[in-house]
Amino acid sequence: MRRTKIITLFFLLCTILCYNRIHAQSSPPEKIISGKVIDNQQEPMIGVSVQDMSTGKGTVTNIDGEYRLSVAGNVKVRYSYVGYKTVEITVTSSASEYNIVLEEDNNVLEQVVVVAYGTQRKKEITGAIAVVDTKQIDKMTLPGIGQALQGLATGVHVTTAGTPGSDADIVIRGIGSFNSVAPLYVIDGMILEASQRQFNMHDVESVQVLKDASATALYGARGANGVILITTKKGGDGAPKIRFTGTLGVSQIAKRYEMMNSLEFLRINRLAYENADKVWPGEPAQGQVLTNTDWQEAFYKTGLTKDYNVSVSGGNQNGNYMLSFDLYNEDGTVIGPFHDKLTVRSNVETRKGIFTLGENMMIGRSTTKTLQGSPFIDLVRMPPIIPVYDPDRPGEYGYGSSAYQTYGTNPVGLQETRDSRQYNLRIIGNAYLQIEPIRNLQFKTNIGIEYFNWYDKYKTTYKQLRYLTGSDYETSLYEGNGDLQSWLWENTLFYKNSIGKHNFDALVGYTAQKQARRGNGVTGYNMLAEGFWVIDQSSSEKPFDASGNESVVAMISSFIGRINYNYAGRYLLQFNIRRDGSSLFGPNYRHALFPGASLGWRVGEENFMKQIEWINDLKLRLSYGKAGNQGAIPAYKYATYIVSGDRVGIFGSDPKLYTGQIQNGMANPDLRWETRETYNIGLDFSLFGQHLYGSVDAFQARLRDLLIEKAMPWSRGTDINPWINYGKLDNKGIEIQLGYRETQNAFKYDVALNVTATRNKVLELNGDDYYFAGLNGTSQSAIGRSLGEFYTLRTDGIFQNWDEVYAHSITTTNATTGEEESTLIQPNAAPGDIRYKDLNHDGVISEEDREFIGSPFPDFEAGLTISCEYKGFDFNLFLFGVYGNLVYNNAKYWLERMDETTNLPKNLKPWTGEGTSNTTPRPYLGQTDNIIGYSDRWIEKGDYLRLKNIQLGYTIPANILKQTKMIETLRIYVGAQNLFTLTGYSGLDPEISGGGVYAKGYDDGHFPPVRTITCGLQISF
Repeated sequence: MRRTKIITLFFLLCTILCYNRIHAQSSPPEKIISGKVIDNQQEPMIGVSVQDMSTGKGTVTNIDGEYRLSVAGNVKVRYSYVGYKTVEITVTSSASEYNIVLEEDNNVLEQVVVVAYGTQRKKEITGAIAVVDTKQIDKMTLPGIGQALQGLATGVHVTTAGTPGSDADIVIRGIGSFNSVAPLYVIDGMILEASQRQFNMHDVESVQVLKDASATALYGARGANGVILITTKKGGDGAPKIRFTGTLGVSQIAKRYEMMNSLEFLRINRLAYENADKVWPGEPAQGQVLTNTDWQEAFYKTGLTKDYNVSVSGGNQNGNYMLSFDLYNEDGTVIGPFHDKLTVRSNVETRKGIFTLGENMMIGRSTTKTLQGSPFIDLVRMPPIIPVYDPDRPGEYGYGSSAYQTYGTNPVGLQETRDSRQYNLRIIGNAYLQIEPIRNLQFKTNIGIEYFNWYDKYKTTYKQLRYLTGSDYETSLYEGNGDLQSWLWENTLFYKNSIGKHNFDALVGYTAQKQARRGNGVTGYNMLAEGFWVIDQSSSEKPFDASGNESVVAMISSFIGRINYNYAGRYLLQFNIRRDGSSLFGPNYRHALFPGASLGWRVGEENFMKQIEWINDLKLRLSYGKAGNQGAIPAYKYATYIVSGDRVGIFGSDPKLYTGQIQNGMANPDLRWETRETYNIGLDFSLFGQHLYGSVDAFQARLRDLLIEKAMPWSRGTDINPWINYGKLDNKGIEIQLGYRETQNAFKYDVALNVTATRNKVLELNGDDYYFAGLNGTSQSAIGRSLGEFYTLRTDGIFQNWDEVYAHSITTTNATTGEEESTLIQPNAAPGDIRYKDLNHDGVISEEDREFIGSPFPDFEAGLTISCEYKGFDFNLFLFGVYGNLVYNNAKYWLERMDETTNLPKNLKPWTGEGTSNTTPRPYLGQTDNIIGYSDRWIEKGDYLRLKNIQLGYTIPANILKQTKMIETLRIYVGAQNLFTLTGYSGLDPEISGGGVYAKGYDDGHFPPVRTITCGLQISF
């Protein structure tokens, strides 16, 4: 904690020094020049930087495109604006007025892209790096970086949920581990470990996704699952600029189940009892008024999202600064959850001679109320005959009775009697000093810090919410708290030079990072004072329960190196290497090397290609590399320890109880990180005056030494499962990006398509043939197949009569008598029951009759982005879809089993007689084969096409705004997110987030992405 305070004070000192330096006074002027800057459409340009190149002093153009600047005599003056070609002029003694025309710079190949520990021009990149169009991010109201990446970068699979404050699940280039598949996040050089919750998307300047091992090699033991590099905004030259963005969004659950009303439910419920030869207890009394509860209407509500962002930025020859403030509030679309966050950022940099000093710091505070239980299943399981609130017991909830014996939980009551809140404070920052002692040589030292503090409070007021379920306490309170402290120190030396046509740069460095996590939790029962939720006010009659106690420290230190070389900008070579030493692994494998190499050939620069005028650039890329993953494993799992006091023994003829000691686990000094070895071939192209552009990548990744917590028999002497390196996995895929743009005419547009297809295959499981997982054991990972494929029984229609039941048999020869015998395959079946296929022909329906029916991973996914501008109007549209995946519909499993008292879908037509249905069996209150969970009856196609975002905006003309003498730009817009979804999936939504690596694609009542209508305002002064 002392180190954290010292580093924080150092950051504040850097901020003060930088800010004072930026506002230092420069030497007095010698000449005044003025003029006007326009674009090639003869429109005045606002905010163009005009700079005296001898002193660095500058200004920006006003709302009319006019400027006035004091310069030091006859000097060179530079005019620059993002997206336009820079113009330089020489001031003469005879002229003082200079009118300038800036032309748009359409050469995107010259764009500078952030890579690991540096930058590169886009045309020189040889690894697989996706550059995300942040203009599209600006068009959406986004709670986190995950939602911004969906469909905008090839090879990046993102699934989201509608839960306020939830993180998106991000997988880069397929499953890369049996445990942790999350990528590494690096923001302004700081490597992060905590969640995405507190980050402010308005601060984002650029996003790059490093996908292959040659690009991620410099992150060594943590880069195997890909790296997301985020750079935040910096100030520009000129007077301070104030920007404000305000967005208001209204959200709803996009789809509802059509459920039976009370009369329809009672008819099926009665039939289920009659089919089971049981007395129906649910007969309404004569004249009874039936309750008809719409549980979805009672649970759903309209959500409201508010996002307000203010930033101040500016700079001069001495440096730049950017300060931002963001207030974000998301009230959920169901009773209960919400997410609030407040974010403040300071980015400051100052320059003096050979020195550059800067800092980037973010402070975020969030409060999140979480969703309780599985309400999206319970709200459709609960029969409509049961009221939300019990009218006969004020303050109590409806939950069923002996007449309606439902075992669903009242979802409204669950949210109202449980209050679980998470309070988080997060500080992310880095301070750096860069020295350039001689030309082209730079030394940089960077100190980063992440501090994450959490405090969880979970209050429970006991009310009965489920039939035949009680409790021995009235109230309970859980309080948990802890923090994560991470500091990073990096030192790099960078040299760049050109000798003739030979261009090269080299980077060497040393980095070290230490993370310390600590936490504890406790639960108290029966609060002594009603409404006074303090842990020491719980009753002493029931002891406290302690949980979540931890104190963990992990360290990693590394040496890094990189060489870039190109000849005449035509032949490109990059070599990366990192040597890591990590405290997470055993002494035998604590250090490892992670190399990466890539080659590029800009075919378009060859003389024989330059004659083809319609080819602007054509580049072939090849790469190979190794990267690691240590995120899958907790600390200290390579070792074990001795415990005493919790193990006892009884020995001797006179039995006595003895306290003993035992080894608590199994040591594994050979434990080592996962390794991902990747081969990549890619082609980048820009054609027809850079109008048509795109890239194609094909890759194969071999993953080995995957980490799992392997279940072992207790006969080994411990009930603690050890961590081991287990199995091999293969990933391969293809990624295609194709776009067409027009930026010169008054009507500007850009249409871009991203397509990704990936496959994975299990190669080895350390002697095991398969691994079961998922609901009802429906997923199996087997050698030679994809991870977590659905492995189920095959249904074969419905028995329509007894003849079909008897015909579903197998004929065998009795070994003793030699006579043929006929055996029923489903001896307990009756007309109206499901017929299953006896795939192994043994005459019995069992788990041995299961077969692989498909994967939860899509065959391909695609995103289509369309953006256009015309005379102040702008329009943006983003479509996203997936194809070829399967989803296990657990809500359907509970709704259509018909073996207990639950509500049913309105359009459900169960079998009631011969020919009435060949898909849905008869209702039957009790156990039958109809309720088998590992059946293909519950598996559906998960294909969908979704309109993720659509927005229409209008920017007020500059000639109108200039009359205000204050407003520089003003844009208003309306839009929608998740406006519609085309899918054949019968659940609420086919986009399933969460789930373990072995058990993807399970719709276990997940919170679906919500439909949001937004309006907003962007204004700068």
